[in-house]
Amino acid sequence: MRLGNIIGRSAKMQEVFESIIRAASSDFSIVIYGETGTGKELVSKAIHELSQRNEAPFVPVNCGAIPEELFESEFFGHKKGSFTGAHADKTGFLDQAKGGTIFLDEIGELTQTSQVKLLRALGSGEYTAIGSAQPTKAQFRVIAATNADLEHMAQTGRFRQDLFFRIHVIPVYLPPLRERKEDIPHLAEHILNKLGYSTKISSKDLAILLEYDWPGNVRELYNILERYMAFGNLDFLQVGIKETGVLVPPFVDDELGQTTKGLRDTMMALEKKILISALEQNGWNRSRTAKALDLPRKTLFRKMQKLGITQKTSL
Repeated sequence: MRLGNIIGRSAKMQEVFESIIRAASSDFSIVIYGETGTGKELVSKAIHELSQRNEAPFVPVNCGAIPEELFESEFFGHKKGSFTGAHADKTGFLDQAKGGTIFLDEIGELTQTSQVKLLRALGSGEYTAIGSAQPTKAQFRVIAATNADLEHMAQTGRFRQDLFFRIHVIPVYLPPLRERKEDIPHLAEHILNKLGYSTKISSKDLAILLEYDWPGNVRELYNILERYMAFGNLDFLQVGIKETGVLVPPFVDDELGQTTKGLRDTMMALEKKILISALEQNGWNRSRTAKALDLPRKTLFRKMQKLGITQKTSL
């Protein structure tokens, strides 16, 4: 099944499609939850395209890239001469989204001060450009996205509760790729077709794709398939452990190169070797190791249990 550019036949993706359709039929604020690379912007675009605002602009904003001191200028705009360097009028994101949708990606990265300013605009229904005396009526729908637990952040004071309640009207949850691996064959075929690759992926290479855990999700799958087109196979693909999707380059040593283990055992052996090395470098402190590997602590603990790693384990 396909909805816009979103592909999935799994039960979890059918639930996502239903959530998209329900969200598009209303005009309430939405928060999309999902790990990096799960397609949060694609989902937000699908909601916009299916909504009554689809003929108006869709304006994506990376909240993590907006410095606090530039928030008002970027979001509300400014008038020529309103401050040093303001050589011309600037149209802010909210004006650009007039009548349409503003997509606030990684909204949890906004500073507390910026959150207050955004809340004031959403709560009052108007905002004022820097250097202007005339307020502008807010005429847009908010779709926010985050890879964090926004509710927990609000409960612990890292995100304003009043802003959370303002935007968290309709939540949409996106599953990670590792929880919907049955979609990988269809995704791979779609991506390769999009990239202009006419040769069908082999059953051997498809098995490798299905074995991998995909910490970078669909975005990583896209990157891997680009490399697949260049190499003609997936021999370069080894177990990745960083959530950023950076893969560990293949190497051969006495332990791995002289073995006749199958692909699965080889991958597990390599992952175990990497984890033990990282743990030893961090004095077997699990919190520091998880941070160094850019992994959630729970994920590190799960991998250690799966691979039988204890402090007595050595390389």
